[in-house]
Amino acid sequence: MLPWVEKYRPRRLVEIVNQEKALEKVKAWIESWFHGTPKKKALLLAGPPGSGKTTTVYALANEYKFEVIELNASDDRTFGKIERYLNAAYTMDVFGRRRKLIFLDEADNIEPSGAREIAKLIDKARNPIIMSANRYWEVPLEIRNKAEIVEYKRLSQRDILKALFRIVKAEGIFVPKEVLQEIAKRARGDLRAAINDLQNIVSGGVEDAELVLAYRDVEKSIFEALGMIFATDNAKRAKMALMNLDNTPDEVLLWIEENIPYVYYKPEDIARAYEAISRADIYLGRATRTGNYGLWKYAVDMMTAGVAVSGVKKKGFLRFYPPKTLKMLRDTKEERSIRDSIVKKIMKEMHMSKLEAIETMQIFKAMFINNPDVAAHIAVFLDLGDKEIEFLTEDKEKAAKIKGKMLAIHRKLKETKTELEVRIETIEAEAIDEEEISKEEPEEEEVEEAEEVEEEIREEKEAEEKPEEKKEKKGKQATLFDFLKK
Repeated sequence: MLPWVEKYRPRRLVEIVNQEKALEKVKAWIESWFHGTPKKKALLLAGPPGSGKTTTVYALANEYKFEVIELNASDDRTFGKIERYLNAAYTMDVFGRRRKLIFLDEADNIEPSGAREIAKLIDKARNPIIMSANRYWEVPLEIRNKAEIVEYKRLSQRDILKALFRIVKAEGIFVPKEVLQEIAKRARGDLRAAINDLQNIVSGGVEDAELVLAYRDVEKSIFEALGMIFATDNAKRAKMALMNLDNTPDEVLLWIEENIPYVYYKPEDIARAYEAISRADIYLGRATRTGNYGLWKYAVDMMTAGVAVSGVKKKGFLRFYPPKTLKMLRDTKEERSIRDSIVKKIMKEMHMSKLEAIETMQIFKAMFINNPDVAAHIAVFLDLGDKEIEFLTEDKEKAAKIKGKMLAIHRKLKETKTELEVRIETIEAEAIDEEEISKEEPEEEEVEEAEEVEEEIREEKEAEEKPEEKKEKKGKQATLFDFLKK
């Protein structure tokens, strides 16, 4: 039997429930492709599940005669896999067939490593690209900046109820109004989930409506999911607990792990539950390392069905507790921020790698605890703040003592700086005096030169008065010709 979600999917944009404002933007964008290339070649449809995003794409393709090439980013997360499909976005059909429309579903699950390359493919696109996301802010920024964002609003119970009445009328069946109202209420704005619930109720019998609605295809809270896992011994029901849960598998694993001791009371049952959790953790780790996210399926099976059938559970009301790991990370967020700040300062001022800086910080902690004088000089050198000093000393009184010594060091540095400035001014003044003296020295040299000239003139006059003595002196000197004659 054809699913009613597909059977009653709108074929035209006007049939889509209560999204007129969003559809106006979509139509304007697609029509701009017929008059050239729009400024942004990609369109991002953002909104809650079941609000009509996927329906819009196929209704649009039907009206404007596009061939849809669809890819779900949840299944193929890496760039290499997505690239095969997006290559069609910048190739035209040379045989005159219908133009292509690329549809990338769940774009908020694309791996960040491939986001930059996908953004480059969008730049080269010659055909429209439409993406959908439940939370557009989780779409990688490189892709989000290339797309025009169109927001879809959450449907009201009244909108969903009208759609359900139309389907019941078209099928020619009877469903009590209160059941339809309960479906619309539990759907939480998800029309797709409401239609699936209606079909399940009709096929299984209206009398089982309450049981069917307990496993509806709609976003759940973590507490609802935990309740479904720990309240059943049926593996199939336990696996359904994580359908459309707004948490990552890693987060769910921490929640389940934390609450196992509160649900099981026999040691052997607790051991079996933790064995299933450990296997799930192995699969999640391998998925992250290798990029093979198909392993998530096995991890989910182990953390839901594996835990649910581990043994006998406690009876009565069960209270669930948040993971201590998440609480610890939340409580130590400020402390970790201070630690990272100190490490960065050590790396910058001491030209160290991060690992060396972390090791050096541990040495500094010992100094700050045991030697306030040295600690004060280190704090001044690294320009540490109050909270950073308190982090290293682990004692507010010691931190206050170090701060006092820092003030004394700063005062001394200021005085030293003042003395240095005075010394520099003195040196500059002496340099100016030397320049002036050096300018005066050439005048004394000129006087000496004048005296030497006068003395030479006087000597020449004396030489003229005694020519004979000069000749005799010249005659005594041997020349080159004298040697040649010999």
